[in-house]
Formats: sequence, C-alpha cells, structure tokens
Amino acid sequence: MTSLKRQLHLGLAAGLILLFGLLWWGGLQSIHYLMDHFVASRLAHDAETVLAAMRFDDTDRPVVRWRRVGAIYEQPLSGHYYQINFSDGTRVGSRSLWDQQLDIAQFSPGSQGQWRTLGPADQELLVWVAGYNKQGKVFTLAVAEDMTPLNQQLEKFEWLLMVMMLVMTLLLFAIQQGIVRGALQRLGVVRQEMLQLEQGEVQALSSDVPSEISPLVTSFNHLLGLFQQRLEHSRKGLGNLSHALKGPLNLLQQQVESEALQDQPELRSMMQQQIDRITHLMEREMRRARLAGTGMGGGHFDAQQELPALVGVLKQIYQEKSLDIACQLSDKAVLPVDREDMLEMLGNLLDNACKWAGGRVVCEIAQHQGVTIVIEDDGPGVSEEALVQLADRGVRLDESTDGHGLGLAIVKDMVKGYGGEITFARTHGLGGLKVTVHLPL
Repeated sequence: MTSLKRQLHLGLAAGLILLFGLLWWGGLQSIHYLMDHFVASRLAHDAETVLAAMRFDDTDRPVVRWRRVGAIYEQPLSGHYYQINFSDGTRVGSRSLWDQQLDIAQFSPGSQGQWRTLGPADQELLVWVAGYNKQGKVFTLAVAEDMTPLNQQLEKFEWLLMVMMLVMTLLLFAIQQGIVRGALQRLGVVRQEMLQLEQGEVQALSSDVPSEISPLVTSFNHLLGLFQQRLEHSRKGLGNLSHALKGPLNLLQQQVESEALQDQPELRSMMQQQIDRITHLMEREMRRARLAGTGMGGGHFDAQQELPALVGVLKQIYQEKSLDIACQLSDKAVLPVDREDMLEMLGNLLDNACKWAGGRVVCEIAQHQGVTIVIEDDGPGVSEEALVQLADRGVRLDESTDGHGLGLAIVKDMVKGYGGEITFARTHGLGGLKVTVHLPL
C-alpha cells in the first residue's frame, strides 16, 4: 500500500538534499571566484609595482630594483613570483623563482589574463599576466602567487559549510515532518469519523475538512445517502410485495374453492398446494418485514431498547405457546452494528427458536473483541448429522412444515457479509438447538 506520508517525506527529503547540494556547490564556486578575483587584484597591483621598479640601463638591459618590489620576491620559493618576457627572448625573473621559469605566452600591450598552473616545488599558482610597452620595449609581465595556504583554509571552510548545510537540512526536514504530520492529522479526523460512522455514532462525514479532500468527502456523503435510500426502499419493498400478493392469492383461493373445479380433485389439490406454499412464503416475508421494522438502516443497535419490542412481536406471533423468552445482555448494550441487519438477524434466529421451542427461549448478547449472539431453545433439537445441514441455503429438515432452512441460511449470508462465523450445536441445558454467531468489530 502506498503511503502518502512516506511519499511526502521522501519527496521533501530529496528536495532539501538537492536544494542544499546546489547551495553548497554554488557557494563554493562563488567563494573560489571571489578568492581568485581578490588575489588577481592584488597581483595586478604588484605588477604595477614591478613595472614602476623596472628600468633600462645604458645597454638597454632591463633591471628591476628589488628594494622597491619587496623582499618577498627575493626569498627563494617564497610563493610570490614575477617574470618579464621581452619580444626578443630576454627574460627577467624574481629571485624567488630560484633559477626556474614560468611558462607564459606572449601578450600584446593592453591585453591581460589569469589562470592557475603548477610552479616551482609543485606549488599551485595563480598567474596574472598582461602585455606592456615601456620606452619602446614590448614585453609581457607575469605575477604569480602560491594558492596552497588559501586552498587549505578554503578546504576547512568547505567541510564546515558542508556540516552546516547537513545540520540545516536535518533541522528543516524535522520541521517539515512536523508540518506534514500536522497536515495529515486532518485526514486522521476523517478516518476517525469513518470509524464512528461504521459504529453508528454519526450519520455522515463532517464537511469541515481541507479543500483538497472536500470533494471526496462530499461525494462519499452523497453515495452514502443514496445507498441508505436504496437500502430502505429494498427493505420496505419486501413487505410491500407480500401485501401486494395477498389480493391475487385470495382470488386464486376463491377459484380453487369454486364449483368449476369440484369435478377435478387432482388439479384442485395441486393448485391448493402451490397456493399454500406461496401463502406460507408470503407470510414469512411479511413476518420478516415486521421484525425488521421501518426505521432507517445504519446507526447502531441498542439491545435494551430494541429487544423488548422484538420479543413482544414474537410472543404475539406464537401466543398459543405462551413462550418465556429470556434476554441476557452485557454492559455494552449499544452494539456498533447496523440496526436493521441486527433486527433481521435476531428476528430470524429467534423466530426459528420460537417455532421449535416447547416453552422457553434464551437469547444472550455480549461484546468483547466482537459481538457474540447465543440463542437456545428447549425444543426437540436436531441430530448430529443434521447439524451440518442447517446453514445450507434452502435445505430444510422437515419439508412438510416451516422448518429450519431459509431463515438460518439468510442469517448465514448476513454473518458472512460481516466477516463473522455461525455455529450450530445441541444445547446441554435446555436440550434444543443452540446457535452461536460471532461478528468481528
């Protein structure tokens, strides 16, 4: 499953690393450029000093008065060098070169340039070069400085800058995590409301959500309303259909009892059997509709409030038996399951128990890690071989009467829809059938 939080964290982390990586690289490039520019400006100033200190003797040989250029250029391998190349091949270099030469090209007067190269003792030099014309003599003057000390300091600064960038990246990433967590907490509210919706504590999701998910919540609430309407119409249609069939069945019953069929006893008997079967199914569905009630689906099931009415309906249906229907409820009488589903499930189970009970039915409802329903009766019960057939849809142990079959199969389908399980056994206390249903929360 793709995690939105993980995607945001990875995306923000990659963005921060790229951003600070570019800032680190760009900062170092700028520092290198500024350092070279600063040193080149200083070398240009030294070149003017060397140019002012240079003169030509009586033989037109160039001479640089060392006292005017500074002692640093007289110290061997000091890291500060100058060299003058004349167009006729004459070279004049500082004493610091120690009989070595700088490899420089000839520049025309007025042109200049700078670059890095290796010099004496493998020193990394920044060379500033310009072309001059003095007293009719054309020459190229190069001034160089060893960049090794500055490079060492710059390397320390690079590591310091890297550590600072890393700390800032981690700090900003931690801050962004907090921002993302706070933003996604609004989604957690929606998730909590969906859990409350599942448990029947709310009827719809709140519209007080971020604008990015507001269309999703609106569509969900709309679909929820449509589903609720269709569920209600479906449940009401069950009772309406049974009532609608009652009139035509009465007409058919009159036709069967008419004189026209008095001389056809076999046809009359066959038609009467089919009418009785349809009437039986219709009465059963009408009974289911009465047991399920007319309330809205969803919500939650309040056992203490709903069971007395259900028990009252069953006692009225089976008033000839004078049944004792005992209900034992746990402290958590309000169950997080659909009210109509629970009424239909309990209605079928209790109806089946009352049908076969001799005089007593026990119903226990408890909630721990799920909802557990146990219904027992003091009827004749069933054999071990017949227990496995009870949950098979349409299978009835007594085809001649309204026996165990369709009602229990309907309950099995509902339990399966909830991801639960249903078991059948003989009750040891009452001697009849014991049905146990477990629904996970």
